[in-house]
Amino acid sequence: MRAGTGAGGVRFPVLTGPGDDVRMPDRPSVTSYDDAPHPDEVRERPLALRVLRRLRGPIVLVPLLAALLVAAGVGAGKLFEEVPERATPDREVTCWDGVVRPTGACPEPAGRAGLKWVFPALRPTEQGCTQVRRPNRPLELRCTTSFDQRPVTLTYAVLASTESGHAFLTKRWGEPTEDADGDRLVWSPEEPVEGDDGDPAQWTTTVGYAEHPFAVTVTSTDRDVRDEALDELVRFRDAADVRYVS
Repeated sequence: MRAGTGAGGVRFPVLTGPGDDVRMPDRPSVTSYDDAPHPDEVRERPLALRVLRRLRGPIVLVPLLAALLVAAGVGAGKLFEEVPERATPDREVTCWDGVVRPTGACPEPAGRAGLKWVFPALRPTEQGCTQVRRPNRPLELRCTTSFDQRPVTLTYAVLASTESGHAFLTKRWGEPTEDADGDRLVWSPEEPVEGDDGDPAQWTTTVGYAEHPFAVTVTSTDRDVRDEALDELVRFRDAADVRYVS
């Protein structure tokens, strides 16, 4: 290779053989201002990364703690909320009519057999009982007997309903009192009731069940005989056993 001279005296290399290499003159390198990082940016990047790294833990923990608090609140609420009671099925019992049923399915006693069940001392045939028909009484048996050689009338009744029967007796005899057990109500006027068609005045006491439609009335011309006859001649089945054997 040899050197040549061009216009204006500029020297340039001339290839003289196949083994010659062309060497270009050194040119200054060009730096792109778009790609080169700014000195301030170079310093800021590590700072931003350090801040993000420091905040990464709290940023993750805050939602996690919030979720845990919500879950804890829900769990505490379920822990203290009342557990609904399960309905227990009625136990099977022997009803007054001898049929085995659940307690809630036993009906109220009815008819003569029902009256004899509610009032165990009732003996319709022996006590000379006759049926009295009334529009507001499904069944009424009036029994004429004696106590201490004094005539006594016992009237056993099935009321149309507990409420209506009590209302009728209260209207006629005044407000009732409760017996010692609280299972029965007692209507007992303080004065004797005038008899019909010249009959002597009668001392009357009516005792009815508080929760069942049954009542018995004891009548006598003598107050003491009335009270003693009620104690000796009348028997009441326990209120808990009226519909079934408990």
